[in-house]
This record gives sequence, C-alpha cells and structure tokens, in this order.
Amino acid sequence: MNWLNALADIGKIMGGVVAALSLFGAVTKWWRKGPGKRRTWTSSFKKLAPGVRPAYVEALFGEPAFEIEVPVSSITPSAGSRLGLTERVWPLATDGYLTTWGGKSDVVAYSLTTTSKRFKPKIRIGVSPYSTGAAIHVRLGRTHLAQVTTALGMAYPDEVVSWKGARRHEYFETYHFGNPGNYMSWACGVSGTGYRAAEAGAVDRLGPDGSAYLWGDLIEELSEEQRRVLSDYRSLAVVNSLMVQGLERVKICPEVPRSGPDHDLVRMLEKPPGRLRGLLLRRRMRRQAEGRPRILARVKLRLPRRFRGE
Repeated sequence: MNWLNALADIGKIMGGVVAALSLFGAVTKWWRKGPGKRRTWTSSFKKLAPGVRPAYVEALFGEPAFEIEVPVSSITPSAGSRLGLTERVWPLATDGYLTTWGGKSDVVAYSLTTTSKRFKPKIRIGVSPYSTGAAIHVRLGRTHLAQVTTALGMAYPDEVVSWKGARRHEYFETYHFGNPGNYMSWACGVSGTGYRAAEAGAVDRLGPDGSAYLWGDLIEELSEEQRRVLSDYRSLAVVNSLMVQGLERVKICPEVPRSGPDHDLVRMLEKPPGRLRGLLLRRRMRRQAEGRPRILARVKLRLPRRFRGE
C-alpha cells in the first residue's frame, strides 16, 4: 500500500505544478497585455531586422491596422529599383505606432514611434555589440537630437532630412556605420505624429534646389542663419521616432519623407474625448480663438495632436 500512497503524493505534486504553471501563464499573459505591454513592444521591436518576412512581424504584433502603397526611390542602385513599397501600421494602444515598409516577402525598413510620455523605449544604435566603436542608447521621447551626435563623436549626422508645410512638418537624421554596424542605417526622427513633435518648431528644406535631403558634410555650406536655426532645433528637439534600414536603402515618400506613419492616416484612429474632457476642450478652443487667457490655468488638458499644430 506504500506505493499507492507514494503515487497519491506524486499526483498531488504534479497537480500543484500544473496549477502553478497555469497561474504563471495567466499572470504572464496579463502582464504582457497590461502593465508590461510597453516593455513587450520594445522587446518585440528589437527582434526585428531588415529583410524579415511580413508574417514574422505579424507573429510579434498581430495584424496591422493600415496597409497602403507608398512611393520610394532607391539609394543603393545595386539592390535594384523599387517603384513602391507597402506601408503597414500597427497602433500600440494610445502610446505609439510600429510602421514597416516592404514588399510581399521582405521588410525593407521599419520604425517605432512614441506618442505618449508613458512609452519611452530605449533602442541601441551604432556599431554591433560584437564590434568596437561608437554606439548610443536612444530613448524615444527623451533623447535630444544633439545628444546623439555628441555620444557618437560626430560633428554632424550623415544626412539631414527636413521639410515643413502649412500644417505638417517632418525631420530626421540618418547614421550609417558600415560593416561594424552590420551595414544598417538608423534615422533618428521627429515625426509629426509623435510625442513632443511641435515643441522645437520646424525646419524647412535645406537641401540643394529645395530638396528635403542634405548630406552632413554640406551643413557648413549653409548660410549662417540656416546653421543657427538647425543648431537651435537640434538642441531642443527630442527623438520621438526611430527608423531602421538595412543594406538596401531607400527614400520613402521622397517628396515628403518621414520616419514614422502618415499623420493624416493614423489620426483617424483617435478616440473622441469623454464628456467632461470634451467640455473643457471646447472651452479652451473657444478662448484660444477669441484670444482670451485661460481661467483654469492649473487644469492640465492635453489636446489631440491635430489641435496642437503637430
């Protein structure tokens, strides 16, 4: 009978183990979809790489909300000519967006954009961890543009891309480290969709003949006023979007380039404000239109991006 008692004890132990594993799985699932979702997004983003299949991205983030065709122009002729790419956008709750650009079987570029002060992912750019050289961990929504070049020991980025219109603007800087960086390129951007986008103002096109693209070694050839505007902007603006490209480099939407999703597209997902917040919002907008000062100066009301001039 002793062996029956032993089997009963083993059964109890196994039952306890199964119950503990089930509880652990439930807690892990709750954590990933709840308090730990931002860490999960960052971890999943770090698992991406240029050339992965779109299905691989969907396995990490689910199905995208948007899928549109965008024009591109190739920077690396040896990679062939692409007339366009498919842009896919994943909303990360109300905290940001994941955006990829690619074909049917590969991802050419991808980016992570924060739209919230709660989502501050830290992403490493620079040479590979297995090589010696400069690198920096960029924290979206916190790291200033000027801090990136300082940490990398560079006077200027490899390229500056900027433009501004009547109601929109975009800016990003590219960095390339050759073989030590696995031939990857990083674009530290201030996306018009992202967090703190309008805080530092905007920079007009600086490239030759009104182009949005300016190589870093040509910055010294800009006028004194242009250099001052660019320097002031880089000191104040924070990186809210980071785009990664591989050996095949392309200019996405070459006429109006960007490092994140299309603002006019994703803003349609914004939820309407609640009753109280809507009331305060309308009151504030009415006072702004009439040029009157705010009465409730201590009430912190965050307007939707389309009303903040971003």
